[in-house]
Amino acid sequence: MKSTAIKSLLIACAAVAVTSCDENSWNDDYLKGFEKPTPTDVETVEYTLTSSEVIKIAKMKANIDIAIERGELEQLAGVAAQGYFTEQITPEIYAPAYLDSIATVSGSPIFYLDVRSTLKLSFPTSLGLPAELAKIPEAQRLTLEEADYQAAWGSETDFTEAFAPSKPASAFIPTYLKDKLPDAADGDFAVVTYNVAAQDPIFGGGSTNPPTDEFELSSVISTVAPKGGPYEVSGIVTAICRQGYIITDNSGSILAYYGSSFVADNYAIGDRLKLTATGGCYGGALQLTVSAETKMGNQKVTYPTPTYIDGSMLDDYLADLTEVANSENGVLAEYAEVTGKITISGNYVNFAVEGATNATGSAYQCPNAMKALLTDGATVTMRGYIVSKSGSSFVNLLLTEVDGKTPWEAPAKFKAGVNVSYETLSEVYEYNGSAWSAPSDIAVLTNADYAAMGLGSYNSLTTAQANTYLPIYLETHFPYAQNETVKYIVFNYYDGSTTIRNHCRRAVYNDGVWEINTINTEMNQFIKVAGEGGRSAWIYDPSIYINLPSGRNNAVSGPFYQACVDWVYENVDVPEFKSESITSGVGYVTSYGNNEYFAGTSAYQGNVDLRPTAARKQTPSVYGKISDEEVVSTMKKNFEKIVMPAVLAKMYPDAMPGEKYDQYYVINFVTYNGTSSNETIRFKVTAKGKFEFADCTWN
Repeated sequence: MKSTAIKSLLIACAAVAVTSCDENSWNDDYLKGFEKPTPTDVETVEYTLTSSEVIKIAKMKANIDIAIERGELEQLAGVAAQGYFTEQITPEIYAPAYLDSIATVSGSPIFYLDVRSTLKLSFPTSLGLPAELAKIPEAQRLTLEEADYQAAWGSETDFTEAFAPSKPASAFIPTYLKDKLPDAADGDFAVVTYNVAAQDPIFGGGSTNPPTDEFELSSVISTVAPKGGPYEVSGIVTAICRQGYIITDNSGSILAYYGSSFVADNYAIGDRLKLTATGGCYGGALQLTVSAETKMGNQKVTYPTPTYIDGSMLDDYLADLTEVANSENGVLAEYAEVTGKITISGNYVNFAVEGATNATGSAYQCPNAMKALLTDGATVTMRGYIVSKSGSSFVNLLLTEVDGKTPWEAPAKFKAGVNVSYETLSEVYEYNGSAWSAPSDIAVLTNADYAAMGLGSYNSLTTAQANTYLPIYLETHFPYAQNETVKYIVFNYYDGSTTIRNHCRRAVYNDGVWEINTINTEMNQFIKVAGEGGRSAWIYDPSIYINLPSGRNNAVSGPFYQACVDWVYENVDVPEFKSESITSGVGYVTSYGNNEYFAGTSAYQGNVDLRPTAARKQTPSVYGKISDEEVVSTMKKNFEKIVMPAVLAKMYPDAMPGEKYDQYYVINFVTYNGTSSNETIRFKVTAKGKFEFADCTWN
């Protein structure tokens, strides 16, 4: 991708000062009848896209169609998740559709700009970023399972589902990754989630019987209050969904909510858990946010007799939950049975209950295994826990069975292995072409970190929260950082509508402060052109635009045209007419030294004067015996092929040819031949500082 900047037109060349009233009046007479062109709304504006706008761009149907055609749909989905452009998904291709969509939106940066207006569009991009920032967001996520821990401990019985001092993760995970990701390439990353215990377990030969350590159900859940805690809960997992589970103790049942970071496969119905958690509330129902968790085995689950809910009762539940939610309080989960007609739309599973006038049932965060028991349009009887309300009409039921069937295996025995207290960590590993290792400059936020930040059940950070909490996190975890220390922080990022996993930010430590500086910003240029059917459109354009407005002694066009006059004097009048002064009036340059008729440039009027009568009057030896059309044609060709390429080369000696796109310098200027006309001429950069005429609207 090539970033293009529009260069300034304040050209450092000396213009001849015109101070005599008579000389100015001569210019007036010489250009008698001169008309100023009608002003237009052709502008150059600047705008910076936000990450949210980049996500919108990536989700536009027009751009999805482009990505399908170009074979870039997967890469476009990555941009939609991360909110910045990449080397493959570039604004040259994907920004125009968005610009067209906001062109008529009042308040947008390009609202009703005229054709030929240009936009300097800055945007977030992964180009030029360290590999960590560019590749970690695309990294695969893996979570170790029971069989992996058995392999790490070398036993199907004498093991625990965690690493420990004698079995560190670093000794096992590199081999594990090489087996799981055999096609990894040099520079690839992976995010691995695993458990780690502070102490080694004590093995007793393994057993399929319940563990010997004591486990007694607590009576704590009934005491949970919003924003209360921490609570120490000992309970049984009695239901599982995509974002958490129901835990039950002697006093009641409650949803332990983890959000999008939850891995349902790590849990089974009947798991015995010891939790440290705080209370929360959503949709009129209480929830737990877990900061620490210990598995203590597994047991068979017996459910209570469910409360049967008909249509009118579903309406009552909706009203009660709404009232409680408005008071910012909550109730515990309740086990219920209901019969309804299923409607499936994507991840959403709703059901209509006969007799309900206000309420609709919804299968809360229904996992695929449970969803497989449901058929769109079928009427079924379901059991589960009422966990909340959402929107204005939905009562959420976390399902345990459908028509007497359940996808969960009833636990017949306790798992083998030894239970220990552990914490769950995530770590980034990098592949160097032959082996996997964990870089020391990368840290991954855990559920415990989110809880410590006081985020309740939201295991993700918004932009504002990241700016606030990440420096504190870094100060806590890296208290001895030296100046120029760089760390990469991986976390769940909430962009306002979507939770983005593997989001990575770069932090640099200097003078006691951690500064978060993640995504590079580049700039591309776009131009508004006339489209089909009279409609205008925005297109990518790497051209350099030079606008030369007309007007006497104009601060922009005056110096530019004076450079043209100077060139004609030095390269034509001196060698051909033996002129000894730019104000001698000998040759093409007039005695005022600020206009010429070789190419018609006038620094005084800020235009290109194509009047054949004026040209003959100044240089009769050249123009005296040819027609008006031939005079005008000669000056145009001199402007196109001789003067402008030479002057541009002098003013822009470092101009370079394009890489992916041809590089053009586009000049908007005004001509005068009895009336004024707006024209545009283009020059292609063919080599460093070399310009070639391409085309002009006057042709």
